Amino acid sequence: MRIFLRGLLSLAVFCLITCNVFAGTTEEVKQNIINQAKSMGVEPAIVLSIAKTESGFNQAARSGYGHIGVFQLSHSAAKHMGLDPYKLDDNIKGGITYYKNMYERFGSMELAVAAFNAGPEAVRRNNNSIPKHSQKFVNRIMSDYKYYKSLGI
Repeated sequence: MRIFLRGLLSLAVFCLITCNVFAGTTEEVKQNIINQAKSMGVEPAIVLSIAKTESGFNQAARSGYGHIGVFQLSHSAAKHMGLDPYKLDDNIKGGITYYKNMYERFGSMELAVAAFNAGPEAVRRNNNSIPKHSQKFVNRIMSDYKYYKSLGI
């Protein structure tokens, strides 16, 4: 019984470490996002809103599509940026970088958020407007964005 319990404990510790449960509390994750956004010249309120919707600020979040962490980065996007999506700081940097690139490409928050959700080609194919399947996502993000702005973030 002791060996079983020791093995179970070892497995639990391994899972906690590899799942990044020790990545920080929600408030620590939010502060990390705010700090990185400011250092990268991105408005913190918009990327906080994206992270809230994508994962609820949970680095251990995984999607059915294999997307990872706070910003639900794909392996390929993270690899393209030279980042490890399993590391909280890299995940945040990758999410903010991707949003910033989409904003620079499309010139508006709404289109950048739509591209974050559906991909830039979907926005382009939709005549540089929000694809129908991304409208609820964009509305949710923009609502949260206004809320965070009202808090002075």
